[in-house]
Amino acid sequence: MTHTLETSWRRFRDTTRLLPLDGLRAVAILLVFTGHVEAPGPWKAVHGGVGVTLFFVISGFIITTLLLRESDERPVDFGAFYIRRAFRILPMYLLVLAVYCVLILVLGTQEDRRAEFLNALPGYLMGFPEIVQLTNTAEHQAPFSGAWSIGIEDKFYLVWPVVGFLLLRRRWTALIPLLLVSAGILTVVGFGTPVARVLQPYVHIILGVLVAVGLHYRGSFGVLARLFGRWWLTWALLAVSLALVLYPDIALGTPLYVPYGLLWAVTIVSLFTAPPGAATTVLSSRPLLFIGTVSYSFYLTHAFVLNALEKLPPAIPSWAQYPLGLAGSLVLAWATYRLVESPMNRWGHRIAARRRARRTPAPSASDVRSPAPIAPATRRDSRPDR
Repeated sequence: MTHTLETSWRRFRDTTRLLPLDGLRAVAILLVFTGHVEAPGPWKAVHGGVGVTLFFVISGFIITTLLLRESDERPVDFGAFYIRRAFRILPMYLLVLAVYCVLILVLGTQEDRRAEFLNALPGYLMGFPEIVQLTNTAEHQAPFSGAWSIGIEDKFYLVWPVVGFLLLRRRWTALIPLLLVSAGILTVVGFGTPVARVLQPYVHIILGVLVAVGLHYRGSFGVLARLFGRWWLTWALLAVSLALVLYPDIALGTPLYVPYGLLWAVTIVSLFTAPPGAATTVLSSRPLLFIGTVSYSFYLTHAFVLNALEKLPPAIPSWAQYPLGLAGSLVLAWATYRLVESPMNRWGHRIAARRRARRTPAPSASDVRSPAPIAPATRRDSRPDR
């Protein structure tokens, strides 16, 4: 490996927060928001729902990177992992679901969608919000149905750490073929039916997992860097990925849905193997970092703002829904992030840290008298997502 590749790999491994990922999160949530604006305007040409595709790839990448870095230093503490995930996801999810229950079941808003909400509510409460993908139609969308992707990711959080880091213990000679075969099966099973809408998203998550594994190890990082580590290729991949949002056949359930996720996976590879350049700078800019940081709260709450703006007085042009909706959604996302998401996330990390401290054996007397040499401190076990 050349010095440049070695430097790139070390930079990736030692980075505590992979800032461009927050920029990509911002891109993903802005696409989702754009796809949900009902007012007429140029944004109607954008198939913004594919922003969720990028979220899936990012999730597979981040979670696997976290687990790889932790398992490099010590056995994965699965209890601590699940505590952190629960405090990261559930508080906002349950809060927003409770708000929907009050608005629809108590205050009687969205009366025309009350039946759809009641039908979907058991799935929401039991942790299967993705069930709405089997029942939603273009004309009948259950309120809170955007939470379907959270149900997909939750199943990944539950299964993958156990399979990859407990049962098969990072045996990649077995895991890589298993992941590839699983991706192939999930791509074709139920294709053209609603079943595919709850299976194909896992292919994008698997792609993110494979990217994380490839970038984690020096040898595979070098191979990927030689193939995709060019600054101009990063820009080209970003440009094509974003241009394709105007193409209808990349949405969930369409023939190019899985290949589109592969395009984003390769884009992430190029982003982290190429020398730092303008693409990294843009994706790490303050506005995109802010939007990416609050993207989870934004995802769950922006529908409240858009629903309210549908009742604008006739004197206000309908196109104003986009800028007003974006501004309002950002404010609401920031408020819920500061008041709910961030405090609960920190609380979960504290509980997980205390658990890990209790499980770490105290040094013996001989260890205290004759300490082993201490290696230079690194930050590889830190969280790349926050």
